[in-house]
This record gives sequence, structure tokens and C-alpha cells, in this order.
Amino acid sequence: MIKISRYFIPYVVFLIIIGYREQILYTFIVVFCHELIHYIFARHYNISGFDIEFIAVGTVIKLKDLDEATPKEDIAISSCAPLANLAFSLIFYTIYAKSGMHIFYTFCYINLAIGIFNLIPAFPLDGGRIFRSILNLKTNYRKANKIMIRVSIIIGVILMLIYVISFLKKDSVFNVGIIGLFIVMSSLKENERIAYIIMGDIFKKKYKFIKRGYIENRHLSIHYKQNLLTAMGMFDKNKYNVFMVLNDSMKVMDIVYEEEIVDALKIYGNITLEEFLKNNSV
Repeated sequence: MIKISRYFIPYVVFLIIIGYREQILYTFIVVFCHELIHYIFARHYNISGFDIEFIAVGTVIKLKDLDEATPKEDIAISSCAPLANLAFSLIFYTIYAKSGMHIFYTFCYINLAIGIFNLIPAFPLDGGRIFRSILNLKTNYRKANKIMIRVSIIIGVILMLIYVISFLKKDSVFNVGIIGLFIVMSSLKENERIAYIIMGDIFKKKYKFIKRGYIENRHLSIHYKQNLLTAMGMFDKNKYNVFMVLNDSMKVMDIVYEEEIVDALKIYGNITLEEFLKNNSV
């Protein structure tokens, strides 16, 4: 499905008015190929669901099942396109050096700019997903996502400040301001989305387990006074979470599985693990 953001057409018209014409066409060709490379790699990992949206700063391919990818798969899918852009940049420069045709130089610097730009560690850029997945190898998805949201907002604010400073110096860089604002808005939207991702993935794990034939376990020890929402916040969306509930002496009181926590939240609300174990023993 192809979607067009409501900001896309006004933004393109504005760029045409201020003198950008050929650059827009060439840029969107390169960006579309960039997203297509993501799609090809995602299909290699059996990630399905395909939407392409034209937005104010380019195009975005949305893979509905991408959140099911493991951190290593996500790193591969997210990094393949910007790395391809850097490789294409070198190829086009080599052709330009031999032929002298300016169009190859144009494609060279557009690929170079898009490749480097997409490696910036901020949402919704590839760099944001890459660094989140790297963090996810060391910690749970929720914490990794929260760190990257903060980093993204900081980067977005810095870009907007650069635009304001350049505007005051009468040397305005309009695109930098737009990109900074878009990064901040995307990061805030990602913050809202994370709860739905974790909850949705709980129900997808059975399907993924049957499809792959296995799922990696993740064991955590948690204090019996902690509540159920705190425990759920520790879920790793790519693993089956098992909690050992410990008392003050760090003795194991019981073992609680992730689906028990979800079911208990539906029945009892956000009670403590101590209360849950008492209710469960009745």
C-alpha cells in the first residue's frame, strides 16, 4: 500500500519554488531504492507486510512484522541500505571520474549524504534502529528503546537549534530544521508505541515459537514486593521471560512465567508479586 503524508506535497511545492527541481527527483529515486533494499533483506528473513509512505523528508517503508525480528536480524535489515548507499556512492564516483558526466557525480553525493544521514542514531532513521538493537543485545527491548528515544530527542533538538542559530545569522538551513522537528515528533510517537509492541508481542510469541520451533528463555530474579507492571516492564519481547520471585533473604519463593503475569493483570490489576502468590496459593 502506498500512502502520502499530508506534509509531503506542500513541502515538495515549497522546495520547487525556492529552486530545487532535479535534485528532488534524483533524491527520491535514491531514497526509494534505499527503502527497497531494506525490503529485500527483510524478505530474506521472512519478515512480511509492506507499506511505503512518502513523507516530508523522503520515503519510509513500513514492514508490519519488523518488530518480530531478532536484534541481530534488525541490525542486518536496518544497516544494509545505508551501507549500500555508501557503496553506490563509491561506484558512481568511479564512473564519474572516468566519464566526467555530472549526473554520476550527483548520484554519488546524494548516495553519500543519504548513507551517512541514515546512520545518525535517531528515530525514525536506520541508525536509531541499529543502535537500539545493539543495546537490545545487552538489555531488554523496553530499556533499549527508552535510551534511544532520549538520544533521538536530544539529536532532534540540536538540529532545530542549529536551524535557529543559522536563521539568526541569516544563513538559514531549512531542511535541518524540518529534519530535527521530524526526529523529535517520531521519537515521541515511538515512546507511545512501545507499550503496544510489548503487549502485542506477548500474544505473538506462541506463533513465533511454533513457526521457528524454539524460543530463547530469559531468567530474572525479582523482589516479591515489586508489582506486576514492573515485572512486565522487564519483558524482553524476543524471549520467553521467567521470573524467580525472591524474599528479603534472596530465597526463591516461587517461579512465575510471563503469561501468568499478563493473566494476573487482567484479573487482579496491578498488585504486588507477594499478593499474586497469595492469591495463587488459595
